[in-house]
Amino acid sequence: MKLTLMYCWFLFGSVSTFARHPFFNQYKVPVYSGRRKPLVIKGNALVELYRTVITDTYYAKNNQPAWHPTGLNFGGHYCFIYWGCGSPCQSSAVVDFKTGIVYPGVDASYGYKFKRNSRLIVVNPNGEQISSTYKTEYWVWNEKTKRFDRRSRINRKDDDFF
Repeated sequence: MKLTLMYCWFLFGSVSTFARHPFFNQYKVPVYSGRRKPLVIKGNALVELYRTVITDTYYAKNNQPAWHPTGLNFGGHYCFIYWGCGSPCQSSAVVDFKTGIVYPGVDASYGYKFKRNSRLIVVNPNGEQISSTYKTEYWVWNEKTKRFDRRSRINRKDDDFF
């Protein structure tokens, strides 16, 4: 009986250690290999307002900084685009490679972490190390609603799991 209880305690402790936050591989998607559609600019206020950064990132222009990922970089068939809007502030948008339609993204204070084969976005990935005001947040792209849904985290200690 004691051995069974110890095993259950160990198993529960191990599972809770690894379940502190969402993982990129929990939201894996296949990467699109087709051609990108032209960017839909007309009639979209977000694109009209931030045309240069959205166009340059979507079409992977050479004038983007080396740290700024371009082209198909998120969620299997999307281009995640972000830009500065003050200090500390970043805004973002998501462009569908299959349609060229631009959708609003999520705002951040200290950057993003994302992968081209996952629908998960980590907002302020190191925010808690900078200040207790800027919490790390986890958002998942919802393919049906074309919006981000917030995911909760459980007592996360660090970002080593990425």
